[in-house]
Amino acid sequence: MTINNKSFGYTLLEILLVLVLLTAASYTLLIRLPHSIPDRNLAIAANGLLDDLRETQQAAIASNTWHKVKFFPYANQYKIYKESKLIRSVDLPPHVRLDNSPPDLTFLPTGAPSIGGTVMLAAGNSKKNVIVAPVMGRIRLEDVAS
Repeated sequence: MTINNKSFGYTLLEILLVLVLLTAASYTLLIRLPHSIPDRNLAIAANGLLDDLRETQQAAIASNTWHKVKFFPYANQYKIYKESKLIRSVDLPPHVRLDNSPPDLTFLPTGAPSIGGTVMLAAGNSKKNVIVAPVMGRIRLEDVAS
């Protein structure tokens, strides 16, 4: 349609370009994004547990008393104790579960754990291990190959 040598409307190329951009955005939002949410929650939970274990270890050294982290796999949570007093309870994010863990990890006043152990967190097919070395108490995070 032309009025006074001015055309109004869009060309077929412009309409196709907009459709391609909308399709790409829809693919990202509807297909890719829901699959990344459990992985993101797993990374957040694993790093949070790593930080909590390191903080608990340092608190045991600073206060010169034992501290304990108890794991509750069926409730998907863990609790942090100073001697027998509950300090904090932490619920895992949605879609994240405790797959394998010792019943508890106790840090002695020296910062060394009473026993070492591996806490496995999982979400979907992804898994991460938080490993506490038995002698020196080094705490590290490890990705598990699927």
